[in-house]
Amino acid sequence: MLVDSSVQNFYIDVSVIIPTYNRSALLREAIDSVLAQTFSNWELIIVDDGSTDNTVELIHAIQDPRIHIFTVPHCGNIATLRNIGVQKSAGNWISFLDSDDLWVPEKLEIQLAAMKKNTNQWCYGGFELMDETGITIPSKYGVYYPFSGWIIRKIITYEATANISSIVLLRSLFDEVGGFNSDPELFCREDYEFVLRLALYAEALAVDSVLVRIREHRNRTTNTLTNGPERTANVYKHFYTTCNNKDIKPLVQKQYARHLAEAAEKNLSQKKYFRAIKYFTKAIIKGDNPGHLLSSFKHGFSKH
Repeated sequence: MLVDSSVQNFYIDVSVIIPTYNRSALLREAIDSVLAQTFSNWELIIVDDGSTDNTVELIHAIQDPRIHIFTVPHCGNIATLRNIGVQKSAGNWISFLDSDDLWVPEKLEIQLAAMKKNTNQWCYGGFELMDETGITIPSKYGVYYPFSGWIIRKIITYEATANISSIVLLRSLFDEVGGFNSDPELFCREDYEFVLRLALYAEALAVDSVLVRIREHRNRTTNTLTNGPERTANVYKHFYTTCNNKDIKPLVQKQYARHLAEAAEKNLSQKKYFRAIKYFTKAIIKGDNPGHLLSSFKHGFSKH
């Protein structure tokens, strides 16, 4: 077991990055799903965000030289942790796994074989939800469709969903798109903003198989947010200002306006009237559909 050390100097094909904070019980299951991979030429970089539970001791106890842990002072920024993990890694390919999720055993083998055959720079795949005990539950994200090619428009409109724990990409592509954005405004949506840039820079390869099991539980980061629509709107605002593709900018602004209205609806339902007015005003200025604006107002008022 190597702790806070440099990576080994032999060739590594895939670097797996897991950011974690105080999730020792769930983390062990995530690590086990990496250890169970049928493709074995990987390293696992665990970036511990200053955990106060037994995370470090748990990792120390695992006797596998492919596993490395880097503990940093607590920052609470998942994008920063993932970027640190990539900086500390040595693989030609990069993959990500959240500390409460699991991979199926063939995950890496399936994706690497597919990408080497098709010469794509990044790949994503299917996923399913499970409860805290590991039992599969219905997905709240709709049906997964394996769209390949230039899928930026489908990513913008959520027709295509590339879960971060399903992605494998070339290190060179990670560097080209600039890694994860650690802006606090994008917290808990930084993975979606990253995927938008991936889809803008390179054609995707989609795998039809379920590769990831996402754990739905009350302490899941996305379930602790009270302002999800606002954070998603921030993603579109940021992507609009940084995207140099004029053809897709109108679609990005349309989605921005739509999520501003949904942020207004959320605030209205919480009796946060000033914020609701602010977001409804922004949605109107950015050109949200009048029908959607009215629907958002009605839904927010009905939950009032």
